[in-house]
Order: sequence, then structure tokens, then C-alpha cells
Amino acid sequence: MIIALLIIICIVVALIWFTAKMDSNIEASFTPSGKLTPVDGGIIHWQKQGNGPALVLIHGLLGNSNNFSELAKTLASRYTVYTADRPGSGFSSRYKSTSASFEQQSKMILEWMQKEGIGSASIAGHSMGGGIALRMAIDAPDKIKSVSLLCPLTTPLKGGAGPLSVLYIPNEWVRSSVAKTIASPLRAKLGRKQVAQIFHPEPVPPSFSTEGGGLLALHSRSFYEGSRDTVSAQGSLHRQKTRYEEIQCPVGVLYGEKDTILRPDEHITAVTKAIGSAVHKIISGAGHMIPVTQVQACADFIISIDESA
Repeated sequence: MIIALLIIICIVVALIWFTAKMDSNIEASFTPSGKLTPVDGGIIHWQKQGNGPALVLIHGLLGNSNNFSELAKTLASRYTVYTADRPGSGFSSRYKSTSASFEQQSKMILEWMQKEGIGSASIAGHSMGGGIALRMAIDAPDKIKSVSLLCPLTTPLKGGAGPLSVLYIPNEWVRSSVAKTIASPLRAKLGRKQVAQIFHPEPVPPSFSTEGGGLLALHSRSFYEGSRDTVSAQGSLHRQKTRYEEIQCPVGVLYGEKDTILRPDEHITAVTKAIGSAVHKIISGAGHMIPVTQVQACADFIISIDESA
């Protein structure tokens, strides 16, 4: 028994050391390149480029603002493009006592907008960022000019979200323990396969791990906060889906035909059924990561929705 216990302790210590080393290497490869703005519940890291009306891009689960690097460049000729790390993602922090609910994330992003003098803006949200964009339109109708949804999470899931389903860990102690021990080693081993599943059927761009911020998703904090987001999402969506009909600004939904993370029909219908003026479009052969793989199509769609305002 003593020998078995010692072996278990050694394994746990080795996993904690590996995770800390991996986190350190990731932190050495990425530094905050934008501004840090304190808000109630945390700190928002953000960047801006371009000139024109304000456009805020909100990334999805396990993502960060670098996911929009090419899309932001494309839109910067027409807009002042703001790319923000969601609370708890990228270089934005979220206090442990701060809720991960969509209501709270909406509140924090809206406070950041207010503090940085962004009186009103068009919003584009990818995946979970789409659900939060809809929440913002409900919470601040006077500040949101239009909402463009890119493969959005709009309604409670009836099944898992592919490889992202492992993030559903309701117990706080288990979530924290997994994040500090086995999560990073497993993701280091299976990461390429999981990323390929998220991009399927389109290839993962070679630059995604660095320029697109993909490696940041392997940080233990990313797993921990991503799990908090995942657990909070179901309740958040149950509360807000009945209020979509309140949204008066132009809304559009763009989906990849072959998205295997979220079902296009479910998440499109949840919006178009509630908002009669909402429009939708499907990109033939595309998957879930269209802000990375279908940059021009996303840019054109965002512009078309915004112009209808």
C-alpha cells in the first residue's frame, strides 16, 4: 500500500510539474500585445486597428482575440476593429468569484466599451462568442447596432460539442484538479487531433498555432476557464433564448455547412424563429472555424448585416 501510494504521489507531482513547465513555455511564446482595462470582475485585454465605425469581434470557447487576426485586418479598411479576449480567455482575467455566465460576460464587455469610449458598435461573435453577442444586444439595445453570428452557439445543446465536450466538469474541485494535472499532458498528446476535429473538414492553417493564438488554448488556465464557460453556457442559453424576440437591430447568422461542433439547423432556427427579420447563410463545404478559414466570406457577411442597419 505504501509503495502504491508513493507511486501515485510521484505521478501526480510529475503531472503538476509537466503542466507548470508547459504553461511557462506558452507564456514565454505569447505576451499581451494590446491594452488591459480593469472592469468589475476582472480585466479585459484588447486591441484595435483601422478607421471607421466601431466593430467588436468576440471569440469562442478556448479561443482568444488572435483567432481574428486575418479577419480583423480585412475589416480594418472599413471599421475601427476591436478584438477583445473574453473574460478568462487569452490575456483577459476573471476573478475566481466572478460568474462565467453570459450575463456577466456581457456586463464586463459592455463596461469595457463604456470605459474606452465606445458609445455604440456592431458586434460579430463566433461560436460561444455569438451567444454572448446576442446577450449584449438584449442587455444594451441602445449600444449594439447590428449582430453578425459566425457558427454561433444560440440555444442549449442537446448533445456534446465534439471534442469540446470534455470541458463539461461541474464540480469545482475536480475541474481545478484536472486543469493542474492531466489536462495539459493529454491535450499536448491529442491536441493536433482535437484541433483537426474542430476545423473539420477544412485543414488547419499552419500559422494557427502561433499567429492565430492556437497554442494559448493548451494553457492550464484556458482549460479551467473553458470548463467554467461550458458549465455556465447551458443555463445562460436557457435564460436568454426566450428573449431573442426583444432584439431590434439587424441580426445575421453565417454557418459552415459541414460544422461538426454545433448543428447549423438548431442554432440558426433558434435565432430566425424568434427574430423575424434575421437572415442566414450557409457556406458550402465549410466547417466550424470560418473566421479563420473563410475570412473574406465572413467579412462580406458582417458588412452586409451592418449595412442593413
